[in-house]
Amino acid sequence: MFPTKFIATALVAALAATPAAALDCPLLRAVYTAIDADDDWSAGDGETNAWEITHVARSDTESDRPWVIRLAENRQKLSAEFAVAHPPGFGVAHIFMVKPPTPIGKRFDPTGAPTATLYYFDETLRRVDPDAEGVPKAPPHLQLPGLSKAFWDQKRDGRRFVPPDGIWKLTACRP
Repeated sequence: MFPTKFIATALVAALAATPAAALDCPLLRAVYTAIDADDDWSAGDGETNAWEITHVARSDTESDRPWVIRLAENRQKLSAEFAVAHPPGFGVAHIFMVKPPTPIGKRFDPTGAPTATLYYFDETLRRVDPDAEGVPKAPPHLQLPGLSKAFWDQKRDGRRFVPPDGIWKLTACRP
């Protein structure tokens, strides 16, 4: 009886340590959700916001990529869009706001708007970069470190739009 229990326990431990297979999804159809969704600084007591990140094809921005990142909180029906600045060489990608989460009038001044570093990761959490040309495959994870604090510090709209910090996981592929 002991060897069977031991083997079953070892098998369960080995399977738990194996990374889950990533979805095979084009970047522009990928939906990411926060792994630490409970780390939501803008949700009231007893509320759970429905955050997601998608990539939207857009050529009318100053983005270095042919897409923007849309960060949406679906329960409140709020979203913000960020263009990607990716310098050549060893530079790291950053995002900068091109559309705030709520209408603010006729002109949007990006000075002082939240920004963040942008990292994509593979299944083993090694950094990767989706190609800027063609149809890139969606990496399994992404991270926007410091974006939550940047929104918190901005104090706009009573802090209704403060996304969770941490890593976001590819959880769906839109049709």
